[in-house]
Amino acid sequence: MANSPNRQQSLPLAGTSKQSVDAIALFDGWLETQRPPFKRSTKRIYQFLWNRFIEWTREHKRHFSQLNEEDIISFLEGLEDINRQQRERYQLIIYRAYTEFQTHDPSSSNPALPSAINDIQATSWRDSSANQAKQFLLPQQSQALIESLQAESIILNENSQSLAWPTLWKRRRNACVVALLLGCGLKALEILSLKAESIYQYDDDPTYQLDTGKFVGFSLEEQVALNRTSPTSSTIHAYIHDYNGMHRQLTVPAWATESVRLWLLSLESEAPASSGLLFPANRAISPERPKQSMNPATLSRVVNGWGKLHGFTHLSAQKLRNSYGARCIESGASIADLDAQMGFVASAAGAFRLTAEWQQFLLFHEAIKTAKT
Repeated sequence: MANSPNRQQSLPLAGTSKQSVDAIALFDGWLETQRPPFKRSTKRIYQFLWNRFIEWTREHKRHFSQLNEEDIISFLEGLEDINRQQRERYQLIIYRAYTEFQTHDPSSSNPALPSAINDIQATSWRDSSANQAKQFLLPQQSQALIESLQAESIILNENSQSLAWPTLWKRRRNACVVALLLGCGLKALEILSLKAESIYQYDDDPTYQLDTGKFVGFSLEEQVALNRTSPTSSTIHAYIHDYNGMHRQLTVPAWATESVRLWLLSLESEAPASSGLLFPANRAISPERPKQSMNPATLSRVVNGWGKLHGFTHLSAQKLRNSYGARCIESGASIADLDAQMGFVASAAGAFRLTAEWQQFLLFHEAIKTAKT
């Protein structure tokens, strides 16, 4: 990137000390000084990459001037379901932002500079689940998870008066997220964008239906933050409108009914009127928690946290969706059935790859089982 002359004079610190520097304003100012100027779409992408990093620092109660190399690696490693190329883009933006900060405070260090981060062979933070073969739950693990959800529904129903309301609200939400990922094979972006009205019942029928076409209309900026792609290419809208996926009408399985019912009761009791989301990030907007829509990192923490609490390690939204597909395959679903049930575009061969990887997964675990006997 080209640098503007005399930018240190034209870009004063937003405060009088490191702690008072406004990280967002500093970064936005740096973007404006670049010559030739960035395209508007490029600025949007860079701003949201940086903003997501700053949001992470706030969640961890750290000022960006206090971070070290281990913190940067921790952030990058936490970007689950983001591929290597995107992680490297985050790293580059963080590095350049700290380089800008150093022009104002030469005594400061750049935590994104050490060789452990910049070495092209360094894989600890570059590797991600998006670069690996698909992961699944074994059939017995899926059944155990379903039983855990059913047991938790009983607890959350019987103890609704004794649990603190914020705790009850969050536990019901998290259980419903996990139930719909495994029970309906929802995509992560669907969990983030579906409206509360996407789940409904017909008269005199206790079964819940789910319409993946009822989603919240995010702004272009929010789409970039959620999709991690360009503002003119929205996968949220694309899969709804059949460009990169298919609109589906799904039936929620009977075992997930109680998880859904309890969550909808909580949502109706204290749903933020302005969001309309099926799964808001917070019960209410506040200065500390101004956003209602979950981001992918929050969803990752919700699913992984539920898994750890119930004895399922390394649980992720994608693993649950894959496991839904595996359950469909084991029930006799064809490639065409999988395309329809999971929202794959037939030409993308997603259902074919999922089937092949599930068969390989089973063979691998069968080989391990045989070797132990």
